[in-house]
Amino acid sequence: MRISILYIIGTLFILFFNPVFLQSQSAAQVSFGKNRVQYHHQFDDWSLYETGNFITYWYGDARNVAQSALQLAEYDFPDVQQLLEHQPTEKIEMLVFSDLTDLKQSNIGEDDVFLLQTGETKVVGNKVFIYFDGDHRHLRAQIREGVAGVLLNSMLYGANLQEIVSNAVLLNLPPWYTRGLTAFCGEDWNTELDDQLRELIQSGRFKSFDRFAREQPRFAGQAFWYYINLHFGKGTISNLLYLTRINRSVDNGFFYVLGNGYRRTTESMMDYFKDRYTKELQALSPADESGKIEVKNRKKLPLIQLKISPDGKRLAYVSNDLGKWKVYTYDLETGVRKRVMKGGARNALQSADYNYPQIAWNPDNQQLAVLYERRDVPHLAMIELATGKKEVSDLSPEFQRVFSMDFISPAEIALSAAVKGYSDLFIYRTITRQTERLSNDFWDDLDATVVTLDGHKSLIFSSNRLTDTLTTQRLDTILPVDHFDLFLYDLETRNPVLQRLTDTPLADERMGMGIDSSHFSFLSDESGIINRKIGKLEPYVAWSQTRIYMKDGAEFNALDMSRPIHFPLSQILIHLAPLDTVLSNIDSTLIDSIKTFPVIKKRPIVWNSTNYDRNIIQQHSTQRAQKMVEAIYKNRKTIFHVRQLNPESKIQPYTTHWREQTLRANGMPVPENMTPIEETGGLEPEIIVPVIPRDTIPEIEPGWLFQVPDYIKPAPKPAKVVVEFSEPTPESPKKPEISAIKPDSMPVTPGRKGRTERLAVKKNNPVERFYPYKIIPYRLRFRTDYISTTMDNNQMFEGLQLYEGPESRLNVPPPGVLLRANFKDLLENYVIEAGFRLPITFNGMEYYLWLDDKKKRMDKRFVIYRRTFLNSILRPQPYPPNLAPEYQERTTTLLGQYELRYPLDVFTSLRATFGLREDKVRALSSDPYTLEKPDRAEQRASVRLAAVFDNTVDIDINFKTGTRAKAYTDIIKGFDLNTQPNLSLKFAKGFTTVIGVDARHYQMLDRRSQIAFRFAGATSFGSEKMLYILGGVDNWILPRFNDAIGLPAQDEFAYQAPAVNLRGFKQNIRNGNSYALLNTELRIPIFKYFSKKPVMGNFFRNFQIIGFFDMGTAWQGPSPYDGDNPINIVFLEKGPDGQAPIVTMRVNYFRDPVVAGYGVGLRTLLFGMYLRADYAWGIESREIQKPLLHIALGTDF
Repeated sequence: MRISILYIIGTLFILFFNPVFLQSQSAAQVSFGKNRVQYHHQFDDWSLYETGNFITYWYGDARNVAQSALQLAEYDFPDVQQLLEHQPTEKIEMLVFSDLTDLKQSNIGEDDVFLLQTGETKVVGNKVFIYFDGDHRHLRAQIREGVAGVLLNSMLYGANLQEIVSNAVLLNLPPWYTRGLTAFCGEDWNTELDDQLRELIQSGRFKSFDRFAREQPRFAGQAFWYYINLHFGKGTISNLLYLTRINRSVDNGFFYVLGNGYRRTTESMMDYFKDRYTKELQALSPADESGKIEVKNRKKLPLIQLKISPDGKRLAYVSNDLGKWKVYTYDLETGVRKRVMKGGARNALQSADYNYPQIAWNPDNQQLAVLYERRDVPHLAMIELATGKKEVSDLSPEFQRVFSMDFISPAEIALSAAVKGYSDLFIYRTITRQTERLSNDFWDDLDATVVTLDGHKSLIFSSNRLTDTLTTQRLDTILPVDHFDLFLYDLETRNPVLQRLTDTPLADERMGMGIDSSHFSFLSDESGIINRKIGKLEPYVAWSQTRIYMKDGAEFNALDMSRPIHFPLSQILIHLAPLDTVLSNIDSTLIDSIKTFPVIKKRPIVWNSTNYDRNIIQQHSTQRAQKMVEAIYKNRKTIFHVRQLNPESKIQPYTTHWREQTLRANGMPVPENMTPIEETGGLEPEIIVPVIPRDTIPEIEPGWLFQVPDYIKPAPKPAKVVVEFSEPTPESPKKPEISAIKPDSMPVTPGRKGRTERLAVKKNNPVERFYPYKIIPYRLRFRTDYISTTMDNNQMFEGLQLYEGPESRLNVPPPGVLLRANFKDLLENYVIEAGFRLPITFNGMEYYLWLDDKKKRMDKRFVIYRRTFLNSILRPQPYPPNLAPEYQERTTTLLGQYELRYPLDVFTSLRATFGLREDKVRALSSDPYTLEKPDRAEQRASVRLAAVFDNTVDIDINFKTGTRAKAYTDIIKGFDLNTQPNLSLKFAKGFTTVIGVDARHYQMLDRRSQIAFRFAGATSFGSEKMLYILGGVDNWILPRFNDAIGLPAQDEFAYQAPAVNLRGFKQNIRNGNSYALLNTELRIPIFKYFSKKPVMGNFFRNFQIIGFFDMGTAWQGPSPYDGDNPINIVFLEKGPDGQAPIVTMRVNYFRDPVVAGYGVGLRTLLFGMYLRADYAWGIESREIQKPLLHIALGTDF
């Protein structure tokens, strides 16, 4: 009784006065876990580069991405720092990956935060994780968001352990606040975000900001901070952060800075956007419903890679369910949909890869090419649609990622792909599997599509390049973060000089396509909404070239500066000298004749074709059938439209409020919004080529030098010049019709110099220059990850307990203070943890040390564990009356384990654990019996083979979604190793074999509540079996044992283990070498239903009401209903007290082997510990028993 009082007092002391954050471990002593899979060996060698504010790490072929990243990081760091007004105490560590697939293979953050959502930068501590997706602007946004995340965490929660603990307890900010702010810092408000918010506001899904923030916290927060910046300025943001931290309240921070609290501010925000978008929609037009196609998509999955067949009769597209993709074809005539291929795996934990698969139609209409990635290797599948036959080949391993593909011919494919961190253009030949590289520079080249314009097969693509010529270029101090323009590359002539189709400094042009033999189309966000534009190439007189014929047959070409020039002069002067300069260096007496003729070139003329009220997210066309398919997003669904376009259709688009703001901010004219006019011939098309008026003669800039033959001497008297217009130069194969040029009606586009200045070095914010000699190989170094104090009573390392016979009892570890110190290297490939646990009863001290090696695909763990505890043992009958009925034994357990984990994928792994264990048992001498009782030592070797599946996602504490399961087999063999007098090793006769399974599923019922199921069972066989003791709960603080149910003799059993949870009963309501158990829980976070705002405070936010039902059984023999089952046999003994029984009777009667329990429970987080209280009624032999209260620690079952 004295021990029980101390036990209770110690437990309450720990519960209410533990000063440190406490965490609970997994319940039911079963370890699951997800995996990181390394598919290549580039992670073996890492390098680092240190700058003023960052330490950048990369591996292998990610060097070029790392160079861009560190320059962008240093370039943008002052802006982010100024916005948040916070200086970090240490340099930010930035880890750079070649692509998303490589990022998912990293071990960093595996234990802390496995969740990586699409479009969100991963931040762990002061480490930022970024990857390249072909667009350096996306890379820049990741860096800015990551830097903001590090600064924000440091600002709000502090840099040292004391500040972090203190602020984390008192300052509990909602997710929309922090995640939204980092997203706002990452990228400016843009067309995609504006369209997304317009769709949400107009759909009426969110009547209040609270609901908006619950369902989409990151985007809601980003829109909120955009609103604050728009109406109050960026300086308000840092003031809000400061006062929120000081007052430890979001509402108080709003009131002191904005003059209004949280409620009124968010209501004003929602009203503002609603009014703004309502006004815009009055001038915008919905997409024409003709040609509308709604394919079957009940889950409302993203539908991507929309492609129309060359004959215009079928569509192909891809559905992607968080990484599990399917490729479909859709017959436009019959409406029949057919799945032609599937792959991937659903992964709700990490960012879904919507880049793959890429698809393309073969020009013969019979094949569909599918380019997908498996185990970090790109594969190309050629599918015969008629037969379903599939031929798969591997692409060259140099391709880190393919961003687009299109057929040039049945045997050639144009690719936009990343090689060594740069996205360039390639031609892949399917028969020979050879690759030809078309571009080799640091600019981003995307959306490569094959078109035929004016009889020339060309490649139209989007790029942020500043130059119009394909040359080998390496990154220096000009960062490729400008907007995308459209370019044309001639596949027949292979001319490295590109035809620029657009030149818009603030807009992006993507997805260029051919409509017919002379027109092309593309998507542009110039008006603030992604609409379609159409264009064509028009011939025009670029300049006048004069050819001088000499009497000796020589010829000289010169530029006639007296005539209009409609081409960049600097490019002409590279090849031609001015006519007056040439004539001044030629003896006129040697001239035979002079002729002047126009140089004909082509320029793009583009015009607007649509004025939709939402973005066109995809488009694709077939020039052969002159059809186009487009995709828009409406009412949370992707809708297709197949159209027969009229290339000459023109419309005046409406400029959105957001676009007007960006134009004014950049000092550019804002177009006047008028009522949209369709089919208007009076609309002037936009001519892209810069125009020089007729009455302006460009002057040659200083520094130009021209060479003429040395033997030609200038003559004092010029010859007579005869000017004739003859055929065009060979640059144009035909003499096209030359259109009239009206200089006053053609807008002059911004020159290239202005665009370069936008990316050039700023005086106060220079671009960091990269010096290769500063690269340092990464060396292994460890850091302290955490030092924690927790309280629990879990069995460590799935420990086994020795079975001492009917006199022994199940030993449940008492609650104890567990001190852990964890150390990791920077890349978290190696983890070391050491700890010890001191029980509150001071009985059962435990020590452990483990090391994880996760650098390779095969993960390894080394474990050393030691425990010493005292156990009370009942004396065998008879015993002298002057002795206590119990005596004590000290058991010392020493365990060594070596575990191997081979991940098959993110969720599935195969595991093997090899262990050596020694248990030394010594009776404490207190009387002659214990003095004479010999010591004993038992040594055993064990092997556990297991298959684990775990795709669960943690929503909150004790809330998961998904499934996890583990099937395992244990083989245990005793041995005797002695070193005295000689080294000897003998194996014992007995062995133990265990086969078991534990499966759990978690299903959300609504946004708050869930139901959870668990099935567990195991059976043991061999000469030394495992005894499973059914009843009670896991981690029971005050366990109670049922002595009415007898325990078997020690002969057949060597170990014992609890079979939990079965609430409503004490331990040992059933026992045997096999058990089966079913648990069901309904978990309701009751306080979350009473508040529209996020529930603050750990106690109330994690408070749950539980309804549960348990059912299970444990038995010996082949079946629980076997008549010889010991549960149905009772031995009644009678004899003098303290002496051997004289009469022993065996009584057989039936007991239902299956027992059940039901009841209600409470769960909450108190002082960092997750407490469970269950009040349960047991059902035995169809009778309801008296209720029993279970109080325990830990989450889940």
